[in-house]
Amino acid sequence: MKRKTWSWIIKIAGTVLILVFLFSRIRFDVSEFTKILLSLNPWYFLLSLCGVVIILGVKSYRWKYLLAGENVNYHPLRAFSAYLASFTIGIVTPGRIGEIARLYYVREESPVDFYEAFKTVIADRVFDLSALMLLGSSGLLYYVKAFGNLPGYVYGLLMLGAFLVLYFLVWFLINRMLKMKFFGRFHILRFIRDSWKLIIDGRSLVCWLITVVAYLVYFTTAGWIFDALHISMSFMDVAFILSIMSLVTILPISIAGFGTREASLVFLLAQYGLPAETALSFSLLQFLAFFLWGSLIGTVAWIMKPISLKLVKEDSIRIWQLVIGKDNELNNRISGE
Repeated sequence: MKRKTWSWIIKIAGTVLILVFLFSRIRFDVSEFTKILLSLNPWYFLLSLCGVVIILGVKSYRWKYLLAGENVNYHPLRAFSAYLASFTIGIVTPGRIGEIARLYYVREESPVDFYEAFKTVIADRVFDLSALMLLGSSGLLYYVKAFGNLPGYVYGLLMLGAFLVLYFLVWFLINRMLKMKFFGRFHILRFIRDSWKLIIDGRSLVCWLITVVAYLVYFTTAGWIFDALHISMSFMDVAFILSIMSLVTILPISIAGFGTREASLVFLLAQYGLPAETALSFSLLQFLAFFLWGSLIGTVAWIMKPISLKLVKEDSIRIWQLVIGKDNELNNRISGE
């Protein structure tokens, strides 16, 4: 049996096991669940659908800006289309790894080499993960009252300071390691250094600001779904809940985050006294708005411009060569330094 088939079997089994475990631990009333959905305010939900498109548009502009830093003049509409298509592919791949599909689009449509394009895709993903990890870790500390009964934004500021120190420490350590003969042999470490530079250099400030805008829209959009369910939730609470949930759904143990999304939301919303029926209603609507609706738009983009299978195969080989240290282009770069 092929590895890909085994991967799907494992994810299906993981989804089923998580859902079975969840429903065995909660009291779920189908009639109450139905009642909540029937009382939905459709206008707020429709607003959330618009918000999803805006979020992807803002993020695609951030990626375009990263490409511009590598001297690639990629048209905003093409960047948006590529971002949409890769979003769809990312949903059905473990850890959202399918989002590197953008690499193939930009390589096919502009004169950029593999190395420069791959750096921008990795850096773009790091901006998103950084925002989620910052707010997710802040939320976890807030819920367990690690530093006492402080407001949520104070936990966020404390973690922001810690992240700033950590990111520059990582940059310092990587550069020190590359000066050592033993670590200098690892080409992947040099690639990490070059990619990391994109998130801490002077130009990265614009990318961080774009990321802030994207997540302001993201949390506002999620807030509209809460409003659609007639639930009053502060912006900071929405940010904590969605960040933790998003991090959990990235785990490659289920299909499109099913099971992990529901379990995390049941636990998190219980902190606000909300029943499982409400948590699962929000989970369903959030999936429809962010994942199903977003992937449908991305599918249209992919149909209009399918990925070149030839480039996919070539770049897959390049990525593997980069990891094992046999990438000729990287060897030339190292020799030239």
